[in-house]
Amino acid sequence: MQKILLAAALTVSMAASAQFNVETHDGTPITDGSTFGFNTLDEQSASLKFYVNNESTTQEIYMKIEFVSAVNYDGTDMQLCFGLCYDPISVGTSYPPGNEVVTIQPGSNQGTPGDKFWNYNDGGGNPIEYEFRFYQVDGSGVPTGEELSFTYLYDSTLGVEGQNKVNASLLSTVVSEDLQIVSQEEVNVKIYNLLGAIVAERTLSSGTNSISLASLESQVYMVQMTNESGATSVEKIVKR
Repeated sequence: MQKILLAAALTVSMAASAQFNVETHDGTPITDGSTFGFNTLDEQSASLKFYVNNESTTQEIYMKIEFVSAVNYDGTDMQLCFGLCYDPISVGTSYPPGNEVVTIQPGSNQGTPGDKFWNYNDGGGNPIEYEFRFYQVDGSGVPTGEELSFTYLYDSTLGVEGQNKVNASLLSTVVSEDLQIVSQEEVNVKIYNLLGAIVAERTLSSGTNSISLASLESQVYMVQMTNESGATSVEKIVKR
């Protein structure tokens, strides 16, 4: 696997009034404090493609992305596409730059399937960490306080010799009552709704385990499993 979601530090700190959420093209939430790691520079495999969704059904929203900080490199050979593509990018700069914003219509996303983050610099053999912040502004460009930050990590050693493999699997991704997980090790399981909120959490031992989802609404959820070494896997399930 060339893309690894490192979500052991995944937290939800978005205000209840937030009007947007962010997800990857496969439906994985990009939530505040999360890290997405890559061990390749290949554009197809190392691109974190995303959608920003407007949760309001009545009002359009205006969005920007800030390049907050960088470790072991400066943003050269990093491409950020949000409406338009910017390459290179600079720490402390927001995109689109200046007074420009990305406008998202009610109940929709930014509608640009090419929007992504992509690093193609090897860091001279050192891991590269870039922090980004999605934030909402009003019609005058003034930040509203609604934001989330995440880290894009490039590390060529990620996934080597199975160090990031979780030895656990779901028996089914379509669930009516109980989610069943077969594990060969102790794992912590967190279940998120598509707004990034934790709706269930359990620590499982080796063997076949069941987590009751009877009280949850019928919709899509993300199941994050993390073992004691910090390896993480994420799968999508459908609760009927």
